Amino acid sequence: FALVGDLMSIEFIHSNIESLSVSVAYLISKSGAIKEDAVAMVEDAGAYIVEIGNSKPQIGELVKYKIYKQYKPLILANDLMEIAVVRSVMVGYFN
Repeated sequence: FALVGDLMSIEFIHSNIESLSVSVAYLISKSGAIKEDAVAMVEDAGAYIVEIGNSKPQIGELVKYKIYKQYKPLILANDLMEIAVVRSVMVGYFN
């Protein structure tokens, strides 16, 4: 039962950060970068966000980012697991 619990927890966390990434993409597209509002939204969900690559994108360029959350499995591993989604969004797409 511990294995099923781990798998269900991982799926739940992944689904949550997946849906969170859509809202964050909107904020990043409008502001042109990962700003405090996006960071606060992610942190409120108990996760973390990091930008991958270009830190000063222009309109029409992509911002690539990773949202992740740590999970302590019951049986799958002895160490923390990082559950993550990596997404990109075009700056100015939602404007």
